[in-house]
Formats: sequence, C-alpha cells, structure tokens
Amino acid sequence: MNSTLPSDMRNTAAGGTAGEAGSAEEILLSVKDIRKYYPVTSSSLFPGRRKQVHAVDGVSFDIRRGETLGLVGESGCGKSTVGRQVVGIEQPTSGEILFEGKPLSGMKDREMRRIRTRLQMIFQDPYAALNPRKRVYDILADPMLYHHVAARSDIDARVGQLLDEVGLPKNAKDRYPHEFSGGQRQRITIARALSLEPQIIVCDEPVSALDNSIQAQILNLLKELQEDRGLTYLFIAHGLGAVHYVSRRVAVMYLGVIVEVADSEDVFRRPLHPYSRMLISAVPVPDPSIRDRKVLVPQGEVPSAIDIPQGCRFHDRCPFATDRCRSEVPVLSSYTDSAGKTHEVACFNVAAAAADAATASVAEGKEH
Repeated sequence: MNSTLPSDMRNTAAGGTAGEAGSAEEILLSVKDIRKYYPVTSSSLFPGRRKQVHAVDGVSFDIRRGETLGLVGESGCGKSTVGRQVVGIEQPTSGEILFEGKPLSGMKDREMRRIRTRLQMIFQDPYAALNPRKRVYDILADPMLYHHVAARSDIDARVGQLLDEVGLPKNAKDRYPHEFSGGQRQRITIARALSLEPQIIVCDEPVSALDNSIQAQILNLLKELQEDRGLTYLFIAHGLGAVHYVSRRVAVMYLGVIVEVADSEDVFRRPLHPYSRMLISAVPVPDPSIRDRKVLVPQGEVPSAIDIPQGCRFHDRCPFATDRCRSEVPVLSSYTDSAGKTHEVACFNVAAAAADAATASVAEGKEH
C-alpha cells in the first residue's frame, strides 16, 4: 500500500462537513448532522429502563450534481438507514436534509409530492421490490400516471422507452415479475426508478443479491444511465469492488458515524482511518505481490448500537488507540499529504496509522 509518511501530512481544517473543500460544483443534496434512533422495548426485568438503538448518530455529507458518492461499511452500520431518510421513507430523529438548498422537513404536501419524484431508490432485493400481482406495464405506468409525469396517451411509448433503456425487450411489459431472472428484475426496478425522471437515485446495495457476472452488467448499466441522463447517485454497499468501480468519492461509515471521506482512488490506495484500512485490506486480491502484507485485523466485536462506547467508537478495536481516543469523540478533519490528496478523517492518530501503513509498504518493496 503506497502511503505517504506522516511528516508530509498536515491538519488543514477541523470539523467541516465531509467533502466541502476544493470544489465549486453545485451541491444537489446536503445531509446535515442527521440522527435516527429507534426505541427499544423495556424488558420485564427492568421496566423503567428506556434505551435506544443509535442507528445513525450525526452523519453529514454533500453530493454534487452528476457525481456518485459511495457509502460503505459493515452490515448494521446505518448506511441503508441514511439512504431511506434521503428519499423520505423514514424521517430523521434530528438533523436536516436539503435538496437544492431547500430543507425537506416542513415542506407542504404538494411541494413534497413534487420533490419525491426527483428522489428515487433502487432496493437491494429485486425479488421483494416488485409487486408480484402486477404486470411490468402497470409497475412502470402507475407511478407516472399518479404523479402526472406522462399523459395517458403517452404511457405506452414511455413504458417501451424505459424498457429499452434498461436493456429489456418491449414484450416484457406483458409479463409478471416471477417470469424474470434476478438481473432482469433489477433492471425493472431501475426502470421504475427512472420512470419519474429523478435527479438523485439512492442505490441500496443494488447488486449484492446478484451473481458476479450479472453484477457487472448492472453496474455498467447504472454508469451508462448516469452519463445519458445526468443522474446523481448515492451508492450504498458493503462490496468494496462495486463501490470503487462506480464512485467518484467514498464515505466510510462505522457504527452510525462517518469516519473517512475522500476521492475513491485515494480511499482505496491510501486509506487514513484505521477502520478504512481494515476494510480494504480484507478485500481478496488475486496477486499476493500487490497487496499490503501487513493486514490490519480488527480486535474484538463491533460494539452494540444501544450502548455506544465513550470516545471514539472504534477505539476498542483499533491498534493505535490512546487514552484520548477512549475519552474524546473525534470529528471529521481535513488532512492533506504531500501529493495534495485530501481526506476527511475522524481520527486523532492519523499520523501513526499512516506511518504504520508506509512502513508495511516499504518492507514489502524490499522483499520483492
């Protein structure tokens, strides 16, 4: 792993919103300190004790028009909950989501109905995402008619166009979801998302339920549609290969918070947060000679989202943790290396982690 030495690094800002710096591009969606807590039913042994699951606990990021932001992390870290809040399926406990600078909370029903057509979602399981009692024609036509996106006289042509865009024959409109393969069903869910002319699509692990060869086809389709339609994606996944392939920037999430944000290449080549490095070093590589041999293995188990540890949430599993990590909560801060690559990292010991990665890289180079 080609990491720079810590002496080349400097802390240039503290506490900024992830990904703010260095771009004049239009911000289409802003997520500001959103939280989502779920109440836990009290047990009979402790009837007066009220606890909450901290699914999302202070997440902030921006998505610029036309880009893909990847959101990665272990199962249960809260990334899908973030996606559901972005499209309005769930409301945040606190915090704010702004679309084109306007807060989604507090909008009147008519305005919210119009905005919802521009925020769509592709779900993980294409088998459960489609109504088995409806033909594909109705699955695609009903949303357009309900939201007045197309006139009834134009529906047939619009359905045919959508099927063509996602690579399905026009006669697919007369069939039911159970008559299609998994990859074909996911194409139908993509067509349904496109039917309302969205600007942002939240892709919630859209290929994780598919075979590898089909995954590549769907990812290529998403990239083609983004280029043709100027779409913006929030791409949620735990498969790092897919995220690396489609994303311009990547946000790494752990136990309800974001711990690192940077350009996709920089995250995968030079991860600065110890958790990011652990995630990436766990990815299988066909050629052992090109991977960092000093693999970081996380210690212990992921803490409970009900009883959040004090200080840094990763300190119990981190080899670089100090007393400060156990008592203080790190915030996303901007770190820039000698090559001018900037990461937003929530860690007090970025320099130590980078030095360790650089030592491993140098040692590996001597061996070869």
